Amino acid sequence: MKKNILFFIGIFFLVSSYSFSAPAELFGTSLIADVAAKVSPAVVAIESIQYVRTKHFPGFGDPFFDQFFKHFFDDDFEGYRNNVIPKKGSGSGVIIDSAGNLLTNQHVVDGADEIQVIFENGKKYKAIVVGQDPNSDLAVLKIDSKESFSFAEIGDSDKLRVGEWVIAIGNPFGLGITVTAGVISAVGREISIDRNRTFKNFIQTDASINPGNSGGPLVNSKGQVIGINTAIMPYGQGIGFAIPVTSARRIINDLLAFGKVRKIGIGISVQEINESLADYLQIPPKGLLVTEVSDGSSAGKNGISPGDVILSMDGKEAKTPNQFQELVNRHIIGESVSLEVSRKNKTTTVKVPIQDDSGKTSTVKGGKNFLGLEVEEITEDLAEQFSLTAQEGVIVIGVAPGSLGANIGLRVGDVLQGINDSKILSVNDFSNKLSQVSKQGKLVLNIVRDQISQILVIQLG
Repeated sequence: MKKNILFFIGIFFLVSSYSFSAPAELFGTSLIADVAAKVSPAVVAIESIQYVRTKHFPGFGDPFFDQFFKHFFDDDFEGYRNNVIPKKGSGSGVIIDSAGNLLTNQHVVDGADEIQVIFENGKKYKAIVVGQDPNSDLAVLKIDSKESFSFAEIGDSDKLRVGEWVIAIGNPFGLGITVTAGVISAVGREISIDRNRTFKNFIQTDASINPGNSGGPLVNSKGQVIGINTAIMPYGQGIGFAIPVTSARRIINDLLAFGKVRKIGIGISVQEINESLADYLQIPPKGLLVTEVSDGSSAGKNGISPGDVILSMDGKEAKTPNQFQELVNRHIIGESVSLEVSRKNKTTTVKVPIQDDSGKTSTVKGGKNFLGLEVEEITEDLAEQFSLTAQEGVIVIGVAPGSLGANIGLRVGDVLQGINDSKILSVNDFSNKLSQVSKQGKLVLNIVRDQISQILVIQLG
């Protein structure tokens, strides 16, 4: 009996001791505090000021006199015509090196005339913009000081797992440096910030993110920055988004080194493969078709040619041209990617160095016809109007509603480059070649849209 009592007493103390120590381990309370203490010295609140000039007539309070005198003030009174109003903004940032370079969101400092950063201990410094990129919503600032600063370690966002602990640190509502915690809710999210910008591959977290957190770090349990907090879902609770740092590595390096982001690639254009295209070209119905290889490009120098099918890059499959470019963007100039290429039903692996594609252009060619298209040869005015880089060929300036051209997705601004493997050099050339197409056969169009070469295969009749 005594042995049983002693046994249960032992179990009681074992369970009791575990239950008192377990919460810190299981629920991460100590962990979160330790990580916050480690990273917070590298996190700053950002205050930006933009001076906005406005035309303003003070008015007398009487509609008649106000209307009568207003034009005198607008035309002649400099003081009233040039009121300067300071427009203030706030956000967060994280220092990424001892020199005081820090990372934040581009929208936090967009148009700022003055920038001030404030540390957790209240210390304030002026900062300047080193570089900014609206497309990724990232900016790099430099603190105006020769001091050595504490900085945060950059982690690997590719290794994130849904459900793991993360911590958001920032300056919500201008309250000062604040810590919130949660988990990774999802990865690879796509959201639209406005009509012109859609961001892909975002990290979704339920760690509380509010206005003012923008630009602050999302940190893993090791105290490494794995994301830059950038957006919230205004109609949802516990739904925030961060830019993954691994996919933004090249952007950050370019902003630090050049103040802008260089376009990189391997010198090719690719497009998705549908059944019609696979059947016409006798290629696998998967991967991406190489439609163009730039002269002197790294791809061309390493044997890639139009008609090749890229099955994967570094072992990762890309199903769309955007996904392909995202894989490219994870590298820096000079690094090589490994392409799995299908050519004449044989598969081979090709190593291709990443190159600077800034300023690289595609060429194009295309007329008037039964497709319901109105086309013109490219002029300087049309090139400027449609932001074209191609200087040859014809451009679609009209598509008849309900026409074959409209039905197959052709649109104003497309540049027609060829018909059934024949190049188009002028409007007359386009019309002549189109007239030779059998209405019962296949029509293959080479087009350039948004500077990307594509092939359209249409079954006629």
